[in-house]
Amino acid sequence: MKEKFLSIPASLQKQILMRLAGSGIGIVTLLLVLSSQSDWRLLLPCFALIVFCAISAATLYNRCIQNRYVAVTGSCVEIERTVWRRRIKTLYLRTDKHSIKLVGARPIRNLVVGDFLTVYITDNTSVYEVDGCQVVCNCLAIEKALPKRND
Repeated sequence: MKEKFLSIPASLQKQILMRLAGSGIGIVTLLLVLSSQSDWRLLLPCFALIVFCAISAATLYNRCIQNRYVAVTGSCVEIERTVWRRRIKTLYLRTDKHSIKLVGARPIRNLVVGDFLTVYITDNTSVYEVDGCQVVCNCLAIEKALPKRND
């Protein structure tokens, strides 16, 4: 099982571990509530957090083991940011064949126009075409990649 996990790309491994950490936080919270001997109804959100995060991690792990994701590598040509906190709202990628607009991208540190990115998308994600640009509204993970070499 460890070999299978290590065969998954690093950014997807990180997503799986973050979801498992959410389940761990739910377990710690459950233990704190149990130790304080308070009302049993306070246990329900803890159980919900544990179950939700564990199922989310298991489904992502299963998807990765079965290679049911697509890795798209391209250069970042434009970044749209929010007004107030300057968070990334939309990324525009240019690949060999397509121009991709990624809406609601996850935050990436020190991202500048011209960086090469690898975007991991599920194999059944809806892709829309608007004005010659492929629009993707969700992704599994994003990581900076090294540029392709033409040797």
